[in-house]
Amino acid sequence: MAVKLIMTDLDGTLFKNDHETISQRNINALKRAKDSGIKICIATGRTKSLIFDAVSQVPFADYIITSNGAVIYDAKTEKIAASFLLSAEKSKKVFEVIESRSLTYEIYFEGECFLDGYSASLYNYGNISAHYLKVLKDKANVVRNLPEYIGDRGVEKINIMRVSGNELEQVKKSILDIGGIYITSSIPENLEMNNIDANKGHALFALCKILNIKESEVMAFGDSGNDCEMLKTAGYSFATDNAWAEAKAAAKCVTLSNEADGVAVEIEKYLESNGK
Repeated sequence: MAVKLIMTDLDGTLFKNDHETISQRNINALKRAKDSGIKICIATGRTKSLIFDAVSQVPFADYIITSNGAVIYDAKTEKIAASFLLSAEKSKKVFEVIESRSLTYEIYFEGECFLDGYSASLYNYGNISAHYLKVLKDKANVVRNLPEYIGDRGVEKINIMRVSGNELEQVKKSILDIGGIYITSSIPENLEMNNIDANKGHALFALCKILNIKESEVMAFGDSGNDCEMLKTAGYSFATDNAWAEAKAAAKCVTLSNEADGVAVEIEKYLESNGK
């Protein structure tokens, strides 16, 4: 069946290991696919304000899925095509768990990243470069009382950072007991909380409805836990060689690593085999 949509994750998939650069080969392959009539979608765990550099490298993208599937944007107009937000009621219960353990966290809300003062002082993912950590922190908004600031509005994602071992399992159980929350991860030792209907697989399904195409006509690429539903749902799916074991298990195939331009390799193969 013909591919009509390509969806690709950013970090660990389309990006080089610097979390910022898309290789020229990947850009060329995506542009070639676009010129052949295939729609292009970036699907990331990041919120809108944290993907500006990525979007500028692929200005021909048609859609952008942010915050693990919480929001689908039309890339040209930047208008929201669909959203699946975590309710204020659910968010407040997650905040209670966070505050009871003095955890470090961030919130993705209305396309921006927000930290409270405590989390800003300890902000550190632990496995990214100091340069990129500074980029993320500089783009975050620091608010004294985040729950009060959010009020009764829905949020895209709540991300708890640097929690591991028994505490991670305890926190995860407490949050799952709230109900109606989907938990995944894109980085070791973090927990990402979304609306139960907000994951990349559900967003893929929603975008297919918008485009009037089938999930079997989608080619998807990913590398980590938050990509699994997308990789399971797409008709053609590839985990990069550097991917987590669970992502490789979810994908139909494994391609080369992000550093070896695995995304481009598979797109080129498909286009060449179909005379495009």
